[in-house]
Amino acid sequence: MSFTKAANELFISQPAISKHIQELEKEYGVQLFDRIGNRIQLTRAGQLMLDHACKIIDAYQNLDFDMKKLTEKSGGELRIGASTTISQYVLPELIAEFRKLYPDIRLTLLSGNSHEIEDALAAGRIDLG
Repeated sequence: MSFTKAANELFISQPAISKHIQELEKEYGVQLFDRIGNRIQLTRAGQLMLDHACKIIDAYQNLDFDMKKLTEKSGGELRIGASTTISQYVLPELIAEFRKLYPDIRLTLLSGNSHEIEDALAAGRIDLG
């Protein structure tokens, strides 16, 4: 919930993030975020847009997986979430083995407490927790 953090993750400037958000708000005539001091929070419209964006991303990933399946190539992305302890001590060896077997599948790992991982799984931000 920070434009600056989003900019850092996407390797673009914070003003570019703000401009994209403003363009979306202008396009749909709604406010996507409530700006409270230096914090932001999704509005109802923002949550609706996020829900649809997640569905679009999921549909694209399913399409990518199915198309690669036709050529018998493994591909796509697997988003994993795990508690900090599991992330540090259990997963590195398993991820290394997985990457040997499936080098074309992109892995992303969300590390956090168990409650955060449950929330991410329920929200569809990760595929496996």
